[in-house]
Amino acid sequence: MTMKRLLFILAICLGGFYIQSRMAFSESHVMRWIAEYNNKAISGDSTVCDDFTDDVEVNIFAETGQGHWEVEGGKDEMCGYLRQASAAFIVLQASTNTQFDSLHIERGGFPWTTAQVKYHYKATMQADHIPTMTVDGNDTLILSKGIFSGLKIKALESRSGTSVSR
Repeated sequence: MTMKRLLFILAICLGGFYIQSRMAFSESHVMRWIAEYNNKAISGDSTVCDDFTDDVEVNIFAETGQGHWEVEGGKDEMCGYLRQASAAFIVLQASTNTQFDSLHIERGGFPWTTAQVKYHYKATMQADHIPTMTVDGNDTLILSKGIFSGLKIKALESRSGTSVSR
């Protein structure tokens, strides 16, 4: 193989990886991915834990009318929390409506193998015989992109407050 051909193939591969990374961290793709992740988490989909890297770092702080609660740790702690939360939604037969806004994406790790994603969300949860709860929060995610694995959460920081209406 000639040097020109080798450089041409290398340029094509780098260009393809660049385009793939640009599309993976586009606003529309990230927003769709976050919505799908949220739906899996609420519905109890057992594959939700596949959306985290093995070394994920999690820090969740939620303020409620009775105080606050926290989840800190890694994948085991996050997956345990998600199993408990989805079980509660299923038992209560709760319906949820989540709206996301103020999405901000900052790509990093040239050629864009990671991105810091910040957004605001408002989730309303309703079930028979309990008051409607609204969670208002801000999340910061570090998403990583593998060549074949798609997007995964490498870090999650969440701050939220809950209000109850009757």
